[in-house]
Amino acid sequence: MIKNEEIVEDLNDLVKINNDRIQGYEKAIEDNKDAQLDDLFRHYVVQSQNFRSQLADHIVRIDGTAVTDATSTDVSSKVHRAWIDIKAALTGKDRDTVLSSVEFGENAALEAYKDAIEKDHLPAYIKEDLMKQMSQLEDAYEKVKALRGDK
Repeated sequence: MIKNEEIVEDLNDLVKINNDRIQGYEKAIEDNKDAQLDDLFRHYVVQSQNFRSQLADHIVRIDGTAVTDATSTDVSSKVHRAWIDIKAALTGKDRDTVLSSVEFGENAALEAYKDAIEKDHLPAYIKEDLMKQMSQLEDAYEKVKALRGDK
């Protein structure tokens, strides 16, 4: 029988991914000089905050206490943030570089969601929420990709 701890661990991993997404977009806003992109990136920060809140609600219902700290991130996510920092520093923060970095991060988030959804032990009502979130992540990925001109 699947234990609640496994479900909570999987959901906390997605909380970490969303924490990283928030921090990545905040860094991209700092590194970017395009007001249009800033507005879009702020929208995605709020989107991930909402995702994180939904995930936390599920975690609290299942176990009551085990929500990951709002600033906790995943090791692979730290690599992603460092990658954004390095690329921005090397290229003078041009629009294409910022978008390329963000596209990389969105792809990583999508992969994490796909992995979580494939797990058999997640209840259907949680998978449904994860699929809705993943759909919005896919939209974000496609939007960023289109802004880069990679169709």
